[in-house]
Amino acid sequence: MTDSFAWSCLGLNKHEFTAFGNLLALRNGGQVEPASLYEDDLYRNESENGSENDSETSIADTNRPVQISNVGHDGLKRKFLDCLAEFASNKKGGKSVACTAIREADESVSIWIARNEGFQSVEKGMFEEKLASLLSELSVTKEEQSLLNVLWDLMLEYQHDRLEEYYIPSLRSSLKDCNELFNISTSDRFSSALSEVSDLRDIAFGVDELDKGLLHRHGKLAKKAFDIRKMNTVQELLQSSVHATSKSRKLWESICFLGEVRVAFEKFKKTALEMPNFSRVEIHLVPYNKAAAQSPLIKAITLEQTFALLRLPFKESTVKVVVSQKWTLRKAEQEFAKRQKQKLNVHAEVQMVLFFSQEGQEGGDLLPYFGCSKYSCFMCSRFLRAHGKIQTRGCHGRLFKPWTVPDVVGLANGSGEKLAKAMVQVQKGLKMELKSVVPKELRHVKTSVLGGQSVFTENDSIEGSRKEVIKKMRLKAERERVAGQFRRLALEEAAPRFEDLAVNQVPLNGDREIEDSDYLDECGVCTKQTSRKCSICKKDAFCSTSCEEKRSDSHLFSCTKRPLTTADYLWRDITEDIMPEDEDVRKDFGFNQLTSFADQSKLLGLYKGLWYSENITVDDIHKWQVEGSLIAHIKEYFYNIPEQDRGAYFPWFLNNISILERSTTREEAMEKLVSTFFDESKSYLDEEDRQKDFRDLEPEAKRHAYCLLAATLHASTPNPTEINWTNFGFCTCTLGGDGALGGLYQKLLLGPEPFVSDLLDRYRRPPHLRMSEGATFSEFWRAFESGSLIQLMVDKGLKAYRSGFPYLETYLSVPPSGPQPSVWDLKQFLAINDPAEFPPIPAVEVDYGFMNCGTFTETCILMEIYTRLLLKANPLELHEACLAGRLFEFAGRFDAMDEAHKGLMRNPYPLKRE
Repeated sequence: MTDSFAWSCLGLNKHEFTAFGNLLALRNGGQVEPASLYEDDLYRNESENGSENDSETSIADTNRPVQISNVGHDGLKRKFLDCLAEFASNKKGGKSVACTAIREADESVSIWIARNEGFQSVEKGMFEEKLASLLSELSVTKEEQSLLNVLWDLMLEYQHDRLEEYYIPSLRSSLKDCNELFNISTSDRFSSALSEVSDLRDIAFGVDELDKGLLHRHGKLAKKAFDIRKMNTVQELLQSSVHATSKSRKLWESICFLGEVRVAFEKFKKTALEMPNFSRVEIHLVPYNKAAAQSPLIKAITLEQTFALLRLPFKESTVKVVVSQKWTLRKAEQEFAKRQKQKLNVHAEVQMVLFFSQEGQEGGDLLPYFGCSKYSCFMCSRFLRAHGKIQTRGCHGRLFKPWTVPDVVGLANGSGEKLAKAMVQVQKGLKMELKSVVPKELRHVKTSVLGGQSVFTENDSIEGSRKEVIKKMRLKAERERVAGQFRRLALEEAAPRFEDLAVNQVPLNGDREIEDSDYLDECGVCTKQTSRKCSICKKDAFCSTSCEEKRSDSHLFSCTKRPLTTADYLWRDITEDIMPEDEDVRKDFGFNQLTSFADQSKLLGLYKGLWYSENITVDDIHKWQVEGSLIAHIKEYFYNIPEQDRGAYFPWFLNNISILERSTTREEAMEKLVSTFFDESKSYLDEEDRQKDFRDLEPEAKRHAYCLLAATLHASTPNPTEINWTNFGFCTCTLGGDGALGGLYQKLLLGPEPFVSDLLDRYRRPPHLRMSEGATFSEFWRAFESGSLIQLMVDKGLKAYRSGFPYLETYLSVPPSGPQPSVWDLKQFLAINDPAEFPPIPAVEVDYGFMNCGTFTETCILMEIYTRLLLKANPLELHEACLAGRLFEFAGRFDAMDEAHKGLMRNPYPLKRE
């Protein structure tokens, strides 16, 4: 019995779906969301001539934040599929975008290739006979040069049009634009790099070897470009040196594009030689159904009808909310109508899913990865995510031409229902995006992998430390992107109905129509309304040249105006109200000289005072720090303020001027911190322990208790990464409740009012809030070891304070060595909020479903689900739901849940009893 998919399925409407997609495509030029890179691109660090990093070891790195089933050479296979898709896309444009898939057996592999508008009949023999045969023979003969030559010629011949019509003309044009680059002095440190580029220019414009044929010339150019794109100094010369210009950066991009065919060749060779089952390769071209190329919809609905479906008033103010503040109603109607008349497109990723949904073509044993010649579009990404576990190299977040899934018959049993459910989810997602708060304008992301990730971050020429920084920035950006999606979702759920928002946007001056001038940006310095943008990056608003020069501050982090300084990073920390963590900032501005958090907070407050001045810029701070006059200028600024208005930080600074007289490295600061942090608390120890290093304190409970005491004396609390964060129950606090629990331990260890000098004040309190003296350290650590800290708090008159922490009594009643529900480990993982550096422990992975996450993005999604849930739910009830295997159902009691996330929350519970 076969199945089918049709748009008449319950919950689906093709006209509505298409209209929602076309309306969303009008927003921000189709850039619906930021780009997101998936697994191989987030962790890609291989060299393009084939490094060991394709191996199982690099893919199965235990430091990775997600657990992916990478059996054998999955990393290599994924990159092979991407390169094959790029190779199959032999012409420029959306028609040639390709997608690949692979299924393995012990002694053979089967590969499928789909392309947006299919293949010509002559291409069938090239892939299914020639390429498949060459890969098989190469796997058996092990790098026979004659076979490699045949493979290389075959690839050049197939890529002829793209090389001759696009890549080589682009290279020649870029080389002409960079003529002045070749005038660099031979004594310049980039002279050797320039020599390599000169050699490439000679080949590109030379006539000596034309008699050997285009194939030979194309091959020589591609090999040279491939070699150059691996060179550190060439990339630096063209991209970031003092000689670099926009034209030289374009030249670097042209070199990388031209060398890509050789990248694919090296990957084909490496895969055939290392994969034993490539001794028998079958390649199949997915049939392209021309009927699937859907004609424009008959009687497509209008923009007014679309707004009605969204329950939005059809007026100009709504257009400005839904589409763009700069659009008029008339413009929106015209552009929407144009899109509604365009044909509907069935992308290669969709064709692949439909092919493996057919009867007899079930894709259950496929590698769960589709290779793609470009990043997937917004719609394909949403569809693949809703349909199953198939990953791609990433999503560029853009929505282009109208997208669809055609009606199909002859599907395997159950496949039609699975497709329908996926499409219903995509349709719901479109409506949610249209009714969510419009994000600030997003930068348009290149859809080409070469134009984006591969050219600038995959290349080995980027030094190792910078690669690591880039990887961390990407992971952080992906984490923030997912968090932003959930924040928008929360706003959608909590805010009044969106239609009310649109209806109530009535101008204060009556019924006057809102004009574009009403939406002018605010100057980043004087707050004046202006349409003028930064003269360099055209992003943030500055009403004049003087404002742009006067104070750019946070703008510098997105503008190429000048290199960033430690003063810029200090300013950013001040605006975000966080303690500086950057080593250079801490060294340059005195934070490493201070051991207590309280003193560091005072220093940060001092710098805040400088930034509140309209006359001091971040450039001034940097200049004073570099020339050694920072102390003098701080004094000058505060002495010009009346003494009663200077605050408490400046007098404190006058007593601690030495902190800026010499810089202190992280190592020196750490050594000083350890010596002072613990020395101040030694008087609390018994006599026999006072001369010991804190690491030598026994038993373990005493050592942990002593660390908490030292932190308490410095008015700080444990970081979630530290063991004491869980030892002493900080994990049971609600969001932001750490400080209050720290205050409770202050009262317990240091006495009732450690920071109040007026002793009479404590006796003015009601009787139930009066306390006796604090506990001795011996009492404290022994109570901690025995699980009786709660009773100690009661004995010391802290019962009323302790009752403000509802889960603390149950938690602390268990000795440190005793078992605790894994929900507290989940809370620690969420509080650290850095899944790349601190992945979930095994108990959290298994109990709360992180073992199901196939990508870093899915890990972030699951984190957001639990973070949002724990703001409302009892954590112990969440753990009960975990043990019952009903996490998704439990979460649904508090938040609207996406059915696509149900699989992420599966766990092996309840355990079956034998």
